[in-house]
Amino acid sequence: MSIAKFELLKKDFLNSLSPDKLNLLKDLSDYSKCISDFIFRHTDQLDYIYNELEKDLYGRERLIKEALNLLNIHSDNQFITELTIFKLKHFSRIVAKDIYKKEEFEKLTEEYSYLADATVEVAYRRAYKKWEKIYGEPKEKLTGKVAAGTVIALGKYGGLDLNYHSDIDIMYIYSDDGRTEKGHTNREFFTNLFQTLTSYLSKRNLEGITWIVDLDLRPEGKKGFIAYPLPFIEHYYWSFGRTWERHMLIKARYGGGDEDLFKNFQEIITPFVYRKHTGTEVFEEIGELKRLIEIDAEKKIKNGFDVKRGKGGIREVEFTTQILQLLYGGRDKDLRENKTLKALQKIVEKGYLDRKKGKILKEGYIFLRKIENVIQIENCVQTHILKFDEVEKIAKKLGFKDKREFLDKLNFYRDNINEIFNNLLPETDVKLSPIQRYILTKHYEEEAKDYLKRIGFKSPYWALNIFKDVFFSKQYVELSSKYKEILFEFLPVLEEELKKFEDREDFLLNVSKILIDGGLLILFAYSLEQNKKLADFILKVAKLSDYISSLLAKDKEIADWFLNFNESLTEKVDFEREFIKLREKYNCIDSLKKLKKYTEVFSTVNYLSEIEKSNPKKNLKNLNSSLSNLADFILEKLYQYYEGKEFCIYALGKLGSREMNIGSDLDLIFVMKDEKSKSRFYDIPLKIIKSLTSYSKEGILYQIDLRLRPFGKKGELAPSLSFYKNYFEKEAKSWERLAWSKSRFITGDKSTKDEMDRVIKEFVFEKPINTDFIEDILDMRLKLEGLTRESSNEIDIKLGKGGLTDLEFLAQLKIIKDRLNETNILNVIDKYFSDLLKDYLFLREIEARLRIIKGIGISKISLNSPYFYRIAHSFNKSERELWKDILNTKNRIRDKFLRRIKDFCR
Repeated sequence: MSIAKFELLKKDFLNSLSPDKLNLLKDLSDYSKCISDFIFRHTDQLDYIYNELEKDLYGRERLIKEALNLLNIHSDNQFITELTIFKLKHFSRIVAKDIYKKEEFEKLTEEYSYLADATVEVAYRRAYKKWEKIYGEPKEKLTGKVAAGTVIALGKYGGLDLNYHSDIDIMYIYSDDGRTEKGHTNREFFTNLFQTLTSYLSKRNLEGITWIVDLDLRPEGKKGFIAYPLPFIEHYYWSFGRTWERHMLIKARYGGGDEDLFKNFQEIITPFVYRKHTGTEVFEEIGELKRLIEIDAEKKIKNGFDVKRGKGGIREVEFTTQILQLLYGGRDKDLRENKTLKALQKIVEKGYLDRKKGKILKEGYIFLRKIENVIQIENCVQTHILKFDEVEKIAKKLGFKDKREFLDKLNFYRDNINEIFNNLLPETDVKLSPIQRYILTKHYEEEAKDYLKRIGFKSPYWALNIFKDVFFSKQYVELSSKYKEILFEFLPVLEEELKKFEDREDFLLNVSKILIDGGLLILFAYSLEQNKKLADFILKVAKLSDYISSLLAKDKEIADWFLNFNESLTEKVDFEREFIKLREKYNCIDSLKKLKKYTEVFSTVNYLSEIEKSNPKKNLKNLNSSLSNLADFILEKLYQYYEGKEFCIYALGKLGSREMNIGSDLDLIFVMKDEKSKSRFYDIPLKIIKSLTSYSKEGILYQIDLRLRPFGKKGELAPSLSFYKNYFEKEAKSWERLAWSKSRFITGDKSTKDEMDRVIKEFVFEKPINTDFIEDILDMRLKLEGLTRESSNEIDIKLGKGGLTDLEFLAQLKIIKDRLNETNILNVIDKYFSDLLKDYLFLREIEARLRIIKGIGISKISLNSPYFYRIAHSFNKSERELWKDILNTKNRIRDKFLRRIKDFCR
């Protein structure tokens, strides 16, 4: 590039120059048309450039300090023009130092990157002030603090490696959503701020433009918003971030705006970028990206070489460096460096690459970058193409004696760089599972689905989405990097559990419910490190109880309570303590419903924690007692709440015998003191029934079974005491004596209770057991058995042949015959039918575990049901083995039932 324009139009200026300054102008013009044009417009700048040749570089802070003087300019257009002049002035200074070898290459690209920082900072401050005046100060919704924005430098700009005519890759973020003082959203505020900032930097003016701004590396690329709040950024990268984004974020650096916000951003992305566990897929994926870039570059070039993307080019050095950073940076923090050459130096020093290869990559990188700069600066265009017909000119500018020497050196570095890259086979961690591979890279979805299909999932797509619900969740994103890694390492263990557990769909769904919906992810991650037994137990709950998993998922208060509860919840005093706390937040009925959920979770968790121990009697008693005591407490509270008077409540069935289970209904009996009391207080039993059975957002308390009252469903809800006496004397059937043998007073009027106890005692015990009575009972038992309709593949462990009802009838007959003051069936069998105790406990255990799965009162099981598989799993038996044990148990029970029932006639 000649100085002909100066000779023609500014001859006086040329004549005024000293020989040194004239040579400087010629050299600058020869190297760069845009610098020549800049000096032509601003001849005074040549003195500045000349005087700076021997001086130190400015550095970041000095450049920013000078740039801030531009804030005093009133007009935006004038500001934009002066900003471009500021950039070109310092750009010319830096290039002059490069031409005369006054500084090392690395120092100059660093200075040029700091120049970009200075322009970004002053543009940010001006834009912020502009929109603050229009919209008012932005405030964060959650904290009320002033919201902040920051500019993140990426690419070569982030790596302090900026080319002489490069665009600047940046990303904009702000601290959080909220509103400004004048009611605008923070999104509006920062969108306008960053659009204005971009305009300041990239709007064309009389001097050209300051920078070409590239925002494509932001989340969601060109389709995304110009800026996002920090919480979104965190969720995006952990949920959707790809390997290329990890590769890109290696270069992330503070460019301007709020530095504290950038530090928060850095804390978030560091564990995303530098993973402790990284497999060969990172190398493969980046390598594939590189090959695509290389192919693309070769398609477009006919008579030249792309020094950036081509074979043995700049990108291969960068990719080699970044692959090693990604592979080892999770464990070695020294490798977390955004400057390519510094990172390369540390990689060599730490032994991840041998020194000879490191030297070639470093020297080759600097050589290729110098070529790139010379190519770009000549016509001030962003190009990476070394044209073959310009090789001689470029060689001369770079100080080579001829074209051949230059090409020999270029080919040497290209061949060696390419060979190093192609032969880069670093040691990686143990091979990742297909699910880990997908979670880490967000690629290889088909491979992950094929794997899930192979291990037995009917819908691999559904299963993969459940994994995503956990590992792309907000809760996972917000974990510390340590606990993210712990959960990531746990994935293969969970996969093995899913392989072995046939009902894997419900198991995986329950894991997601407990950890994500229930908010126990952090507890689970902590337990994997500190308390493996707790982690195993949480998995056991997921395997064996859909009901508890759903309770924890639907009501996060239960999960919070569960995490912090370290007391007992089995007796009246325990219920009273928790009820008082709940009443501070809820009405009486919802407090009782919440208390019921708490107790069912507490009791079930305790039961499941003990099932592998060989004491089923104690385990069952604890479960039954806790749930029965709770039902007593709830009925007492409702009686008090509705100011019950002159009547009492009795329980039959499971509540009467204090053997309540998950999903048990209540067999209730209401007894009014007399007809007068019935007319005055009859509405109270109705209110109690309504409160027990009504639904709200807290669910339902209990299903009620009133069929055991006099005349069953057709009978009145709350007859008088005299009515019961008359009914027992004249109308009651034999089976009703059996049912009332389990009657138990719950709450109510004391005098009514004393008289009713006497009436019940007389009804149950006065008449002797004779043959007719036993025949009636046996006939009733067979009728119940007929109703259940068992088959070869479906049985009823309660009402079916040889089921629990056989043993309950025997125990109730014993209570009647011996006038026992006992309603608990287990206690009676334990004491009087000890040879049947083991079989009774076995069927009761199956019933308990069946109900814990779904939380409803069911007693029928099918051999082919997934529920049955889960029950068998809880016994450490196969389905066939457990099925056979049940059939044998039922046969033994039926045989002994038929023999023992006849004994009651003797």
